[in-house]
Amino acid sequence: MNIQNQFWNFLVQLKAWIFYLDEYADISYKWERRINIITAVASSSSIAAWVIWDKLEFIWGFIIAVSQVISAINKYFPFKKRIEISGTFIHDLEALFFETEYIWFKVASGQLTENEINDELFKLKNKYNKLSKENLKQTGLLENKRIKKHSDIKTEQYFNKNYASNRE
Repeated sequence: MNIQNQFWNFLVQLKAWIFYLDEYADISYKWERRINIITAVASSSSIAAWVIWDKLEFIWGFIIAVSQVISAINKYFPFKKRIEISGTFIHDLEALFFETEYIWFKVASGQLTENEINDELFKLKNKYNKLSKENLKQTGLLENKRIKKHSDIKTEQYFNKNYASNRE
């Protein structure tokens, strides 16, 4: 594979990773919001229902207890941390993507020699490696095949729309 194709593949992989992280964060945010809503509604409605229907006090007491346990362990669920990690990482990767895209136009127009392209690609990959280590040091992100498939589709659509005339 020639160096121009390697550079192109790096550009595409960056955009795919951005789409993946964006959807990953969105799903994590939705789960966190659902958990918070469920615990709030369960807790407050159970107290009200308990007062109204004392015959089912065991059920209402159980619902309150479960919602309190979920509230207590909510901080240990991975969703909040995933949102923090992916939000920062997306921002960093978007900046790296714009830098890579800027250099890609020089590559595509033939302004850079193979050695210069290789040097630029090396610098960009080092930046990516540094960003990955900084953002994923505390927690990794599990691969989700459904999100990956969806981000691959979005990536293909993005590049077909924005680069169709620039690529063979």
